[in-house]
Amino acid sequence: MSKNPNKSYAVVFTYSFDDESSVYTFATEEQAMKFLDDSYAEELRIEKEENGWDSEGEMLSENHYIITSHFGDYDDITDFYFANIYN
Repeated sequence: MSKNPNKSYAVVFTYSFDDESSVYTFATEEQAMKFLDDSYAEELRIEKEENGWDSEGEMLSENHYIITSHFGDYDDITDFYFANIYN
């Protein structure tokens, strides 16, 4: 991959249960994608194993995941995705 000095990368987390979003920035696409994959896997593990929630993960594309946690009459959705930042 060629390095564009005017471009960086981010991983964005959004939550159906919170108006806040989290954005993590990275110098390389590889760093961002590793963080995305690792964060998704760890969050899904925590929700299922540690919290004991009825949660399921889904890969929407190679750079976009969601976790849906079912709580009776509602679902919480955590959205994880890769983004480009142009400076």
